[in-house]
Amino acid sequence: MKRQCCITVFLMLWFAVGMKAQLSPQDAAKGMKRGINIGNTMEPPTEGAWGNPPVQEHAFDDYKNAGFTAVRIPITWDGHTSTTSPYAISSAWLARVEQVVDWGLQRGLIVTINAHHESWIKNSFTAANVARFDSIWSQIAERFKSKSDSLIFEIINEPYPMTAANVNALNAQVLKIIRQTNPTRIVSFSGYMWSNSDQLVTAAIPDSSDKYLIGYYHSYDPYPFGLIGTGRYGSAADIKATKTKFDQVTAWSLKNNIPVILGEFGYIDTADYNSRMCAYGTVVDQALGRGVPSFAWDDGGNFPVYNRITGGFNEIKDILIHTYPQSPNGMKISETVNHSIKLQWHNRNTEDDSIVIGRKRTVGGSFGVIGEVASTDSVFIDTSTSAGTPYYYRLSVTMKDSTELQSFPIMLTTVATFVRPLNVAVEFELYDNYPNPFNPSTTIRYALPYSSNVALVVFNALGQQVATLVNGVQVAGYHEIQFNATNLASGVYFYRMQAGEFVRTRSFVVLR
Repeated sequence: MKRQCCITVFLMLWFAVGMKAQLSPQDAAKGMKRGINIGNTMEPPTEGAWGNPPVQEHAFDDYKNAGFTAVRIPITWDGHTSTTSPYAISSAWLARVEQVVDWGLQRGLIVTINAHHESWIKNSFTAANVARFDSIWSQIAERFKSKSDSLIFEIINEPYPMTAANVNALNAQVLKIIRQTNPTRIVSFSGYMWSNSDQLVTAAIPDSSDKYLIGYYHSYDPYPFGLIGTGRYGSAADIKATKTKFDQVTAWSLKNNIPVILGEFGYIDTADYNSRMCAYGTVVDQALGRGVPSFAWDDGGNFPVYNRITGGFNEIKDILIHTYPQSPNGMKISETVNHSIKLQWHNRNTEDDSIVIGRKRTVGGSFGVIGEVASTDSVFIDTSTSAGTPYYYRLSVTMKDSTELQSFPIMLTTVATFVRPLNVAVEFELYDNYPNPFNPSTTIRYALPYSSNVALVVFNALGQQVATLVNGVQVAGYHEIQFNATNLASGVYFYRMQAGEFVRTRSFVVLR
């Protein structure tokens, strides 16, 4: 009887283990969803030599508690690997990598490790270097073969300046090596150059019969805004371009039945604040809507999210975690009369009871509640403001299931001085010019109820623009401008003003 009980217990344990389904790439993609990179830490010759401390175990608690479900750990193997055959990796380095990987896996995170910044093979694709790279992956695969299937191998990061043919060959070769010891390990691959979406969709699939592949791409688009910080983001054309990129990779994914992940994305911290917040929010929103896991690039430097020393996160984390397809978006901000600030947004959900308005005074501060509006409202005016002061705003919504949805934050610094007009304009208006007809000059007057970006242009009867009178932000009040038509021929002309959604056109006659 004792022997029979032991056998029964053994069989129960065996079936319990066997019943755990192998993690498929599709399920992994669903599980990753919101990811973060531990960048510029395990890539230097000495861990932490690029301004970040070595990876700490508590960081994984912070990632998990914040709401991240996946972590990508960029690793450079070159400085820890012999340059002569059999190209042994330092046992101490392998142990250290394993320790960091285990910290993530033990907390239920999906972890990706890769070969990052391996410039020695990227710049010199020789037979000897290929053999060394093969050996590195053979040792990695052997060392980690017994790890949870929540560990993903990424073959090589941004293989510039290798040719497409060499990258395709390397992907296929390394996949074969990994499969010798890890037949069902999920492996991530991409194309050549900087691993953008264009390169992914044209890359050769390493093995079309392999059922455990994921394609990855990186995006710091639009360039140069994302990487250098010049320009702005947030126009309809910008958002359309972001959507088009997601259309491209999801079409490739569906065609090949291979999930795709956005392995790196980010916007440098010197970029315009509102543009940067909008860009992060747009990418996360589109990624969630398409089922594409996204991994924010966090290097502890110009692309910060998590403070490796104090353990705190900045506002980018809230965009990454609390953006949902139902979050308020289309955030707009403007200054109105007496430094009041007007917020406008698009509602995409009405299941909540209200929308909470949060405000802070400094970029590193915490948002405090200053107001609450109905779930159907799309405008809020903050009158408790002062001259020459920066204000940051964010909307939050709590769903019936207690999920917190947030907008991306937006900010405005009120003008330092303000002269209240004797008769404050209560609405936009473009008035008839005087005199009319005229030769050679006339006066055009218009009214702004709040600070606005104004465009005032003149067209001829053929619809051709012949003059720009105003193009920029102006404060609330009544304005007038003198227009000299010395260079125009006699005839009928039209002048049009646009300020936000307000558009008005009037006409005048030039006489000679």
